[in-house]
Amino acid sequence: MDMDFFLDTIRRYTDATTITRRMVGELIDHIDVYHAEKRDGVTNQRVVIHYNCIGVFDVPDRRKIPDADIIMETRKGVALSYAPAQIAV
Repeated sequence: MDMDFFLDTIRRYTDATTITRRMVGELIDHIDVYHAEKRDGVTNQRVVIHYNCIGVFDVPDRRKIPDADIIMETRKGVALSYAPAQIAV
């Protein structure tokens, strides 16, 4: 897959509201999921997504992004938030 093909694929999904199997298959090479760790009653689990063509995408420092922009409620009682590598280790 070359960069032009990757960019065409990304543009197709710019306005997507849900993730489909097709999107995952076209955009993601593989995902590394690490063991969950619980500290002070908070469970954290590191997940690294390796995208086709570009590898790992580093999300900007979460302290500079309002929390509302980076937290998703995946199901009742479970919230997913993004953290840069230096925090998520």
